[in-house]
Amino acid sequence: MTEKELNKRTLISFKDIQIAYLIEGIEGVERLINGRKNIASLLRRAVKELKAAGKKTDALDSYIAENHGPGTRGRAVPITGQERLYKAQKIHAGGPFLRLPLAPLGTGKGGFVRVRFERDQIIVKNG
Repeated sequence: MTEKELNKRTLISFKDIQIAYLIEGIEGVERLINGRKNIASLLRRAVKELKAAGKKTDALDSYIAENHGPGTRGRAVPITGQERLYKAQKIHAGGPFLRLPLAPLGTGKGGFVRVRFERDQIIVKNG
């Protein structure tokens, strides 16, 4: 094989995971996803489709719970120093607004934040 062939990116689908699980079990799935990032959504989709087909997925469910956690919706929580671009949203009753994650500030549900509105920026601090 040439160096170009070795460095070529290959994609896998949830169907590839299903086939690996049905033929080789968890070992086949681990070999298939080894070294890949952001694979949890494909694993969950494979489980969902296998269950819909009436297949047993106990071992795959356990593997996902142990190695990939319960899963979340949306983007990952931003880390300190990271910059993101947010699109303004609008609801029927008012003007445009932003949805910002407050977890990086350490603020949970019911917590308070201090917001300062300036001419060209909005500064949000933990209250």
